[in-house]
Formats: sequence, structure tokens, C-alpha cells
Amino acid sequence: MSGRDFLTVAVQLAAGTAEAEWRTAVSRAYYAAFHVARRLLRDLGFVVPRAERAHPYLIYRLCNCGEPVVQRAGQELESLRRQRNQADYDENVAVSQQAAADAVRLAQHALSTLDAARQEPTRTQITDAMKVYERDVLNDVTWHP
Repeated sequence: MSGRDFLTVAVQLAAGTAEAEWRTAVSRAYYAAFHVARRLLRDLGFVVPRAERAHPYLIYRLCNCGEPVVQRAGQELESLRRQRNQADYDENVAVSQQAAADAVRLAQHALSTLDAARQEPTRTQITDAMKVYERDVLNDVTWHP
């Protein structure tokens, strides 16, 4: 099982006919991007916290990685998280099939960007920038060689 498996399920659910399927598609699209982002940061040497602390951890570091394309992936992750929270917790706001399809596309784009970030020189550039961000802004160094 990998985080990408959630995207496969999200695609299937977004094609469904019921709002519950669309809501779940939004949720699974977010978790696909979340797990791929978490794997990337772990592979770069960062110790990602567990549970609810992992969500802002990933967003803050990606959004402050110094590489505009990867920063955009961090913003997409944040947007997907907001959409997921609404889909999961606010039954008074309708979620359309179009919203589910849009979330799937956003997650696909984020995954593609995060995959590309594994390549040099981007890999080293974002790692170095996130290390500086942790040290100088957050005062919370989680990177370990």
C-alpha cells in the first residue's frame, strides 16, 4: 500500500453518483498528496511528526522550500486539506462531483510536482532551504543526516 493508492480510489469515487462518494473522493485525494509529501520529506532526512502535527508540518516546509514549483505543491496540499476538512466535517455544505474531480486533479498535480522534486538539483535545493527555515524561523530542527 502506498499513498498513491488513495488517488486511484479517489478517481473511482469522483466518478460515482452520490455526494458521499464525492466527499470521500476529496478526502482520499488529500491523503494521496499527504502521504507522498510525507514520504518525500522522510526520504530527504526530515523526521515528520505523527498524527495531527504532521499536516501543518508538511505544509509549512513545502511552502517555505525556496523552489516556487514545490512551494505551489505545498499550497495545493493546504488547499486539499481545507477541502478535505469541509468534505469530512461540514455536512451542511454540499460537495459536488465537479469539486471531487477538481480535488483529484489538484492531487495529481501535487504528486507530479513532488515526484519531480526528488530529482537533482531540486532535491538538494529544497532540502537546504527547508533546513534553514527550520533553524532560522521555526527554531525546530527535525532534519537529521
